[in-house]
Amino acid sequence: MARKTVFLFLLICLMGGMLLFADRPAFLYPELPFPSVSKQTVVSQLREANGRFRKLATERSYVWYGIAAQRGAEKDKLIEEMGKAGWTFLQQEGSGYFFQQGTEKIVITSRMWSGDFVLFKAPVTDHPLSLSNE
Repeated sequence: MARKTVFLFLLICLMGGMLLFADRPAFLYPELPFPSVSKQTVVSQLREANGRFRKLATERSYVWYGIAAQRGAEKDKLIEEMGKAGWTFLQQEGSGYFFQQGTEKIVITSRMWSGDFVLFKAPVTDHPLSLSNE
């Protein structure tokens, strides 16, 4: 009887752990670099974005975007989206992506937010990411 109880308890713990791992609740994510939006809201928006950029917040003359992590493909998506609006990708230095349109230059920086999402910080200007899924 005691063995069955222990086995059942371990099985429930294992299933609960797998459930938490597969669909991690927002409170288990690290702090956001911007305080104006809750983690729950950001997680929900990025899960619903279907691999597209999502505007998350605007703070101190910067716009924050997010996208689901795609093993490095998010860099290519950024370059593609910027290219569609006439921005030319110049170079990448660390987490900074440099773009130019005419005489205007901007730098968009990225950071991993957990292993699930990538956040991008862009200066407030007229660029294509500001037109996505708001």
